[in-house]
Amino acid sequence: MVNEMIFRLRHPCNYHAERILMRVIDVIKDYRCGCIALSGGIDTSVILLASLKTGFKPRGYIAIYREGVPRDLIYAEYLSKILNVDLRYVFIDPAETNLLRDEVVRCIGPEKIDSHGDGGCIEIRNDIVFYTTLKKTKENGCECVYVGSGGDEIFAGYSFMLNLTEQDLEKKIDSMIRGRYPEIELSRCLGVEVVAPFLDPRVLEFATQIPINCLRTGSMTGKDILREILATNNLYLISERRKTPAESGAGTISICRSIYDT
Repeated sequence: MVNEMIFRLRHPCNYHAERILMRVIDVIKDYRCGCIALSGGIDTSVILLASLKTGFKPRGYIAIYREGVPRDLIYAEYLSKILNVDLRYVFIDPAETNLLRDEVVRCIGPEKIDSHGDGGCIEIRNDIVFYTTLKKTKENGCECVYVGSGGDEIFAGYSFMLNLTEQDLEKKIDSMIRGRYPEIELSRCLGVEVVAPFLDPRVLEFATQIPINCLRTGSMTGKDILREILATNNLYLISERRKTPAESGAGTISICRSIYDT
């Protein structure tokens, strides 16, 4: 659990980047999962990198909605190619969406579906991605699966965090770390063991000591400490990615229309 008052260490950002990667590697060594939910985003790319540094190469899984525009695909395939990682595609058919919605509601409970106040559209669009990916890993016999849960919450990855005062950002990070993670809720329902390295106490304890200026810099992109890890390891294309929600990454954003859609 994160303390209410967070003390952040004033060391250079590259110091923190190296230490975070080392902590993630420590977690990877303990679990050595054979699979990873690989979106090609900042979070799962750092986890994949850490796994490769231990000499262990997990199999990647990416969800793709057949009638959508899967924005994650090009990045996941890029990682698969340059890092020689097996990538499995989890296709979501339009005819399956109603059934998948029912399964998601069953797993997380109807009281959580309307988390965004839009009748459940955004929750469903994102959770279907997590559900289908984790279900496929179970069918393929994955004993445990790496997920990037906590990356946005801990390292200031959400766009609204970029304009908060430092004090308000501290409070928001602390509250969001304690929040819910739908992908973890779904994994329990499916009986899939997931490992979220960023939420491991060894990583979390150190991550909450990183200065705010290392999380968001003049680039105003967020998660800059994780981006530095990727750039230092020559994964520049990934390090420069903007945040893409699961619904946009897999293309499920076209399943329904939310009141927040522009």
